Amino acid sequence: MDLFTKNTDFYPTPIEVINTMMLGEDFIGKTILEPSAGSGNIVKWLKENGVGEVIACENDPTLCKLLQGECELIAEDFLSVKAEDISHVDFIVMNPPFSDGVKHIKHAFEIAPAGCTIISLCNSSNLEHRYTGAMKELYELVELYGCSEYLGTVFDTAERKTNVGVSLIKLYKEGENEDEFDGYMFSDEEDSLDRNETEGIVQYNVVRDMVNRYTAAVKLFDETMEAANKINEVAKFSDERFDYIPIRFATVDTKGSAVNITRQQYKKQLQKYYWRIIFSKLNMEKYATNSLREQINKFIEKQVNVPFTMHNIYQVVSMVVQTTGQRMDKALLEAFDLICSFSAENSTAGEKWKTNANYMVNRKFIVPYVVDYDSRYSSLYGHLRLHYGGNEYKIEDVVKALCYITGTNYDSIQNLHRFVDNNKMSYGTWYEWAFFRIKGFKKGTMHFEFLDEDVWMKFNQAVAKQRGWVLPKKSKKK
Repeated sequence: MDLFTKNTDFYPTPIEVINTMMLGEDFIGKTILEPSAGSGNIVKWLKENGVGEVIACENDPTLCKLLQGECELIAEDFLSVKAEDISHVDFIVMNPPFSDGVKHIKHAFEIAPAGCTIISLCNSSNLEHRYTGAMKELYELVELYGCSEYLGTVFDTAERKTNVGVSLIKLYKEGENEDEFDGYMFSDEEDSLDRNETEGIVQYNVVRDMVNRYTAAVKLFDETMEAANKINEVAKFSDERFDYIPIRFATVDTKGSAVNITRQQYKKQLQKYYWRIIFSKLNMEKYATNSLREQINKFIEKQVNVPFTMHNIYQVVSMVVQTTGQRMDKALLEAFDLICSFSAENSTAGEKWKTNANYMVNRKFIVPYVVDYDSRYSSLYGHLRLHYGGNEYKIEDVVKALCYITGTNYDSIQNLHRFVDNNKMSYGTWYEWAFFRIKGFKKGTMHFEFLDEDVWMKFNQAVAKQRGWVLPKKSKKK
């Protein structure tokens, strides 16, 4: 505690916070700078998790002794470090002093080499309030070159506690001029092409084409803006009394208004555009339930700030592939609980299903608020229609989960709205759709019955396995 008293900026970073900071980053074998090493929590975590080399700065003599043998100390004061001192680093990872965090983050970005990623914690108020020029500059850095995420009061149970709200900032330092697009293509392009010209989530040639278009568009933007500036300069008469020209070359938005857009703003919007194409080709939505969709959207929003390079694209693709199983396992549980929540009749355990480990979703179950009855519509068209905004979208979630466990292509199944409209379904009549027989009623309910007993059992078994339940060999209810 004496160390804390003497050093008011010493807040050791909790392990779980470091896990969050490094989530999804490719740091194995890389060289990393820790500018405010403290007692070495971040340094030790990096070394234990496969980093190639860690260099650091620390100005507290006592803390420097704790770092001996853990890393190479290159300076006491990080603000004195110059670009040439760290030209070889791949990442800058830090928990800077809360009292001077803005200055440390800005300095890190200024001296970082091209291709470096800066990962830093900061007091959330530094992003929320922009009273000073330094805070405004930090906000603009994040807007143009990276992203931020509010983590909450993550130090309230730390070694040294504080209830300060903390945010995570990630900045991506890009190259300039001729060096700007270094690393956008694999160095062994032909070998990579051969390895990836197979059926996959996103084929290599598609990704390569998008990267080529992105880099070409940015270069053409530079040429166009330079030409536009020359045109405007030539057109304007060199007399202060006629400083305004009635027409000038400028960027035009979708509404037709002339707008000023910086090079970095153009690049960021183009990155968002192409990242969304990548996620579209990944077809993530067909694996996402309604509750998971919000999480995925947040994930996408964070990824659109990542530079659009070949390496980063495949890092993201790899991460999505590796987590698909986890996401769909959660979707199964959500689908199961969804069916049980509609009615006690939907489960073998009835009203007390929550306390009974040996329960199942019944082969036939009832879902309310699916059908929207309107006597005028019914008499005019003679068939039922679905209730928009009702539980029909939740049933689509159940179908996604069933596609996952049965290996069925979700794209081959019509959504429920289209099926009802195409078949002009009548009230009280059974129809076969997806994995079910379905029947709609004027009171708004729709009955569902599993067509295949094996699919019904697989669904229950998959959920039971995750939750550790022992299912009966035979259900007493159908």
